[in-house]
Amino acid sequence: MRILIASSLHSIDDPRVFQKEAVSLAKRYDVHLVGVGEPAADLLKAKGVELHPFERKGGRLRGTLRAYRRIYKCYREVRPDIFHFHDPELVPMGLWLSVFAGCKVVYDVHEDVLKTLAKKSWVPQLLKRPLAWLFGRLEMVAVRRFELAVVAEPYAMQRFSGPNAVLVRNYFPLFRDRPREVFDGSRPLRLIYVGSLTKMRGVSSLVEALDLMKTPAQLSLVGRFHSESFRDEVLSGRTNVEYLGWVSLDKVFNYLLDADIGMNCVLPAPSHHEMLGTKVFDYMAARLPIIASNFSVWPEIIEKAGCGVCVDPSDPRAIAAAVDELAGAPERLASMGEAGRRLFEEKYNWPLEEAKLLEAYSRLGLAGGGNPKAEGGNKV
Repeated sequence: MRILIASSLHSIDDPRVFQKEAVSLAKRYDVHLVGVGEPAADLLKAKGVELHPFERKGGRLRGTLRAYRRIYKCYREVRPDIFHFHDPELVPMGLWLSVFAGCKVVYDVHEDVLKTLAKKSWVPQLLKRPLAWLFGRLEMVAVRRFELAVVAEPYAMQRFSGPNAVLVRNYFPLFRDRPREVFDGSRPLRLIYVGSLTKMRGVSSLVEALDLMKTPAQLSLVGRFHSESFRDEVLSGRTNVEYLGWVSLDKVFNYLLDADIGMNCVLPAPSHHEMLGTKVFDYMAARLPIIASNFSVWPEIIEKAGCGVCVDPSDPRAIAAAVDELAGAPERLASMGEAGRRLFEEKYNWPLEEAKLLEAYSRLGLAGGGNPKAEGGNKV
């Protein structure tokens, strides 16, 4: 069975799109991936996926039209049995391919787009509700035609319940563990944040909190800045903030193993109140104590499990106080890390989610491995 995984917005080396789902599906099927940009050099170790990168240019409308042309061209070249797409803006393409091309379609739902529209600055305020209503109608019509909806967040499953919907969370792989250096106060405390580097993800609050901590600390940022001006604002003149860039999951794990506390102080937003996100579970995998936002389900998961504390993410003083409190109790840091790792091994890891993804694909009624590789991609 040949699968074409497509994204018009996500980078071609996106952790969920490529590093987890595409690589997992390639264990059984002939997998092609079309996405934005070139993969990071250290991802070329991944095996079994044919890459079809393209550069997204122009504004929102022109960029979308260019992406449509590139993805459809790739579809014509690959001739897949299944078209697996990751962006809401590709719903019309998925519906067209399902109805007129006879292709089986899988819709990968990262979040509830009806709620995320509320924070999109490019949508005029008066149009947000009508646009959400119209897209919601189109999405439901399309999903009834699609073979499968792969949903990343439990709260989004409320809109996609049914026999053709499966929850596949974005948890971390089970990388080989190694001993962690115990923090004893003889060096600066190492804080780390992994994810999108934006103001709404609380990056500014973390940087401000550094100046309020009694404990000398260093903050490492792993991910991509969505704005050059914001990157300059965060990094300019800062010797206690280190930018490590966008890297593969195994390299992320090594960075986490060198840190002391994982930070997840995202700010309140309509789509943040219910979503679990992924970075907290990444921190659990690396035995990192966690400081997270005090809304949504985080207190119930983190504080109940004893693997971290939750604070007001908009208050840098509260963040600084939490860091100082944990830094003063190294034995507590260690016990929190162990509690998080146990929870990760039992419940929150990618192999468990991979099994659900592969099982869902096995029910689509196609045998794997039938077609030869198509030409035109870069094998990685």
